[in-house]
Amino acid sequence: MCKDPVATARGSDTKQAHRIMPGEEEEKQITTAEADLIASSLPLKGNDYYIVLLPTPEGHVEEPILTEAAKLLQLKTAVLSRIVALRQPLPATRTTTVEAAREITEALRALGIESTTVPSHELHLEESSKKICAFEFSDEVLTATLVGSNARVSAGWDELILLVTGRLVLSRIEVEERRRRGRKQTVNSRHLSADESVLDVYLAASEVNWRIRASSFDFSCLGSGRSVTTFGNFRVLMNVLRERATKAQFDDSYGQARSALEIVWPLEPQTRIGDWRRGGAGKVDTATVTTTDNEDQFTRYSRLRHYLRTRA
Repeated sequence: MCKDPVATARGSDTKQAHRIMPGEEEEKQITTAEADLIASSLPLKGNDYYIVLLPTPEGHVEEPILTEAAKLLQLKTAVLSRIVALRQPLPATRTTTVEAAREITEALRALGIESTTVPSHELHLEESSKKICAFEFSDEVLTATLVGSNARVSAGWDELILLVTGRLVLSRIEVEERRRRGRKQTVNSRHLSADESVLDVYLAASEVNWRIRASSFDFSCLGSGRSVTTFGNFRVLMNVLRERATKAQFDDSYGQARSALEIVWPLEPQTRIGDWRRGGAGKVDTATVTTTDNEDQFTRYSRLRHYLRTRA
């Protein structure tokens, strides 16, 4: 049986936001799109609409047009310029209604910038990725073993349509403070970090991907091609899949796109605070643990790539 060594309990989203209202001293009419962009500062929901900018052939937009588009999207011009320069379809903003999304896409088209609207429910984020811990190869079929069980799933090589790869990064900061007579003093702190390769495999008949994490995958399927390092094995695995799945597109652009994705999918730190008493009168230690990881962001990006792939 494959066990899941990275299974952890996730904290709830504690991000707070305040609604912005027009001041009493200045009456201002705002469009549906503007109101919706204000609402987009609220925590992510399941009914958002993402405005995805499509790449331009030249990889740049004239400065006056870029400035107008940035104003429309409520972005800094330099930020929008970096998005355009990546030449990838990337989300630039989100709205809460399809009407607001339509207003923005039409305004962008009037500026000569093409975009498309992607409803968040089309990313099927309510369905978790199928975690895979092992593969078996044959000439016509790829067989995968699911993490946490002996269950197996199979697919023909020609059923694989998309491979999306990236790196998952985890940061954990632990701070211990001691309270005594109303004062706090830091007595210990630790900053732990880890990262690993990840690969999502999409099949033609499913909206939900298979997910391979390097730290929990058995590379025995590589046989004599196995490397002495996990990094090397992961690279060999990707090469094998690309060679056999000839109909699958390969996407390794997440690393370049990460900073741009922060606009609509920011990383949300999860903080947990716990108290416990220590020996000695009046001494209480408080441990604060703040964890940040990008798996949710990578999943959204990966599902977006699948959505665009199947509707191309």
